[in-house]
Amino acid sequence: MIDTHAHLLQPDYARDRAQVLTRGFALGLTAVIEINLRAEDWPETLALAEADPRVYATLGIHPHEAGPEAPAALRRLAERLPHPRVVAIGETGIDHHRKYAAPVEQERLFVAHLELAHETGLPVVIHCRHAFADAFRVLDREARGPWRGVFHCFSGGRAEADAALARGFHLGLGGAVTYDPERWRPVVRALPPERILLETDAPYLSPAPDRHRRNEPALIFETARLLADLLEIDPAELERTADANARRLFGLAGA
Repeated sequence: MIDTHAHLLQPDYARDRAQVLTRGFALGLTAVIEINLRAEDWPETLALAEADPRVYATLGIHPHEAGPEAPAALRRLAERLPHPRVVAIGETGIDHHRKYAAPVEQERLFVAHLELAHETGLPVVIHCRHAFADAFRVLDREARGPWRGVFHCFSGGRAEADAALARGFHLGLGGAVTYDPERWRPVVRALPPERILLETDAPYLSPAPDRHRRNEPALIFETARLLADLLEIDPAELERTADANARRLFGLAGA
């Protein structure tokens, strides 16, 4: 199983990060993609991926961290690219839910990530909360053909899913889909299997029934089981399909 989106450098794992990884790998996890969030985290993110061949990294600055200096900071971080352990650009995008950063600054930083994805040929990991119209507007303006990437922790409905798929994106599904099965059933059943990715967003969004516990990569198996129930397929089939999708999108040949 491949966890395509985790944040193992968050303080939640300060005391037991190694044990968390060991626990996941013992259960059958084969790879984790560590998603960079802040410019100052980049050296540690890269070091985590370099220390274990089962851990990969992305390069990005979260929209919550957007500000006047963020696009230039992203460019400085990108001087380490290409790098064999870096498999995507992001997470990036637009968040109108928390509003920790001004919308204009979020959009400028989003564009900087998209430009970097074009230049490197890497897929882009998108964070989008209550902002699909603006995200699609920016993506359409900056497009040079179909996009390669994922709307992580997808939170939209059928219309938003169709719009993301039409632009070339995969959809990352995690613990959130286990909270309200009736809301999610028609959405996930309409998805092409080849566009589904599994993720934890650890330490956030732990799957039901205890959504308030600390999430971790080992819990991706619970999410997969509950999502397979919604899809009415065998969990092993979902795992095979989602892992193949992750290998193809992120170039994880050995995962």
